[in-house]
Amino acid sequence: MKQIGYNIKERKRASTFLALTTNEVEAAQILIEKELFRQAVVHLYFASFYISQSLLCKHLKGNPSHKAVESWLYRVYSKKNEFPNRYIKLHSALHALRTEISYRSAHTPEPNKINKYYNFINGYFAFARRSIHEIDFDDILHDIYSDNKNIKDFSIDIYCPKTYSHHVRFTTWFPPFYLDVFKYDRLVKRVRIILKNLRVRNSNNYVGGLNSKLDQYADNHLLMIDIDSVDTAVEEELKQIGGILIKSGRGFHFLGRNIIKGKRAWEITLKRLLRNPALKNRIDSKHIGISLNRGYSTLRITTSPIKPTKPQFFKEL
Repeated sequence: MKQIGYNIKERKRASTFLALTTNEVEAAQILIEKELFRQAVVHLYFASFYISQSLLCKHLKGNPSHKAVESWLYRVYSKKNEFPNRYIKLHSALHALRTEISYRSAHTPEPNKINKYYNFINGYFAFARRSIHEIDFDDILHDIYSDNKNIKDFSIDIYCPKTYSHHVRFTTWFPPFYLDVFKYDRLVKRVRIILKNLRVRNSNNYVGGLNSKLDQYADNHLLMIDIDSVDTAVEEELKQIGGILIKSGRGFHFLGRNIIKGKRAWEITLKRLLRNPALKNRIDSKHIGISLNRGYSTLRITTSPIKPTKPQFFKEL
């Protein structure tokens, strides 16, 4: 199927659903490995529930019911040859099984059937990601620049994600007009080759990360924090700052939209967040400590063999 022609608002909504799907698929995998098949059914169904909504953003608004999602999936896609009918059947089968498991039966589903559903869900997820132009870091940086036209440069570090200090670290600066031609994943691959030729150990594990520091000849920053878990209280605090939540593995990153002018103001902001009661034990204090010592923060944006999960746009706050 060709990519769906979503506008920017629909793309953000679809990207949120796909990020939620990542959580559900990971949870289902863990439960299947532990042979907790009843519990896995719930997560397999919700993975399908979020995938289907990501494909229906032109038709569904707000918080639709489970019945509405199933109905609209059939209505919109059942007669489209490019949409595999097996995914509509998968959604209906998982919906029925989840209802039975949760409300009507105490039996344990067949392991072979659950493993088959897990494989089908991964196929459905891959299909949706091919069909939807997800919000990526290019979009995020374009958005930030549109609100802050005085930004002169962004910067990216290429580094070993297992070692935060006393290791090779490669920094690249680029002005915003390069966002239309600059591909950071390609840069990371090229730099890995350079590092390999320089005999840097484990260079294939290196990743690219966006830096908080802006403008080569100034000391302005974007706020960046690493968050272990998010709830309503955390979101309310972050809304007051304004920015973007990014799903990264089992945790989250937060990227502020507004420029913090001057290193001193940036340091004060980070230290104040550490003392915030709503964020206490939620934000990664180690990440903030390393950032303060280095003089800037970095948030990973690419993958490598030791960091295989790609950070995903989750929500705008």
